[in-house]
Amino acid sequence: MVPVLARMAVIIKADHETNIITGNYEMAYICGLLCRLSGASPAIYDSPEAMRQGTLAALESYRAQDAREENLLRMLKAYKPETIYDDQVQELYRMGLEENRPWQK
Repeated sequence: MVPVLARMAVIIKADHETNIITGNYEMAYICGLLCRLSGASPAIYDSPEAMRQGTLAALESYRAQDAREENLLRMLKAYKPETIYDDQVQELYRMGLEENRPWQK
């Protein structure tokens, strides 16, 4: 249930430029999703901060395709990860890697 809620929160937050990431689950989903959308190669990380930093490094030359992607990038850059790195964080990263513009139907 938690992964679905975090996924939905990110999809909703992508529409608004005033939102922030509220936990590692949302961050992990955004990392996976941005890797997928940008074509960046997924990686294996040993901590949430490594995931955030690795994703931002992989996206360094990526240009957001729309306002939603810009919002996701802004939120990711501003987020300070917690130390929690459980199976659900990793599951949400994988979920993001499997999605393609979840806000479009």
